[in-house]
Amino acid sequence: MKFIRLATIAALSSTILAGGAVSVFANETREVTTEGQVQFTAPTDEDGEPEVIPPIDPEVGPDVEIDPEVPGTTGPLSIMKAATMNFGSQVISNQDQVYNMVAEMQQLRGTEGDENKVPYVSFAQVQDLRGTNAGWDLQVSLSDFTSNTQNNVLTGAEIEFVDSRIQYEGTNTENAPSAHTTGLTLLPNGAARSVMTAAQGQGAGASSVIWGDQADLNAQFADEEIETVTNNAIQLSIPGSTAKDATTYTSTLSWELTSTPGDDA
Repeated sequence: MKFIRLATIAALSSTILAGGAVSVFANETREVTTEGQVQFTAPTDEDGEPEVIPPIDPEVGPDVEIDPEVPGTTGPLSIMKAATMNFGSQVISNQDQVYNMVAEMQQLRGTEGDENKVPYVSFAQVQDLRGTNAGWDLQVSLSDFTSNTQNNVLTGAEIEFVDSRIQYEGTNTENAPSAHTTGLTLLPNGAARSVMTAAQGQGAGASSVIWGDQADLNAQFADEEIETVTNNAIQLSIPGSTAKDATTYTSTLSWELTSTPGDDA
């Protein structure tokens, strides 16, 4: 009698365990998905100043540190760098002349002093951290070259952007803005001209329009017979008929960034 009862209980237990095993196998979960999330907002003054991103790969060209054009710039859509143009000291001539720009100099990273500056391509950089992909337009205009002497205006002077290229720091190249056409000319007191334009859906992040060949500047700098390194991507032309005094003439380049792309791209 005891034997039968034990056998019966054992058989019943086995049935429960077997049924349990079948039930667990049917409800096994081998794969699930969960959600990850991150939210971005446009930077404010409290988030600190963005840095100028040198457009030349430091493994190819000099590794430099470049200060923002306007210290304290923090806005989410800003001009971080613009080109300063010096066409050097030239001999007065009654012939039409074209002068290359003197190459801009930048500080080698981690150094101080003018002796540690090297020639660098000229460029203008826009940083768009708004996160709206709304597009933008960078334009520049030129005033007269003037002095405080008798012949105080360089009549007929023009600046030409001979050639350019775009350096876009984003991974999606379709977001890169467009550069101006080759041979873009600035006329004193003329209309502002677009030098870099991002259509809607373009221009997020850091974008630079570059004038000059860094390899050429490096070669000039290494040549001990060359006293002044020049950048032939930006040129000043002056008619021979323009009266010129023995003095320095200066002009103002006005750079303007608008959030709506213009038609002059």
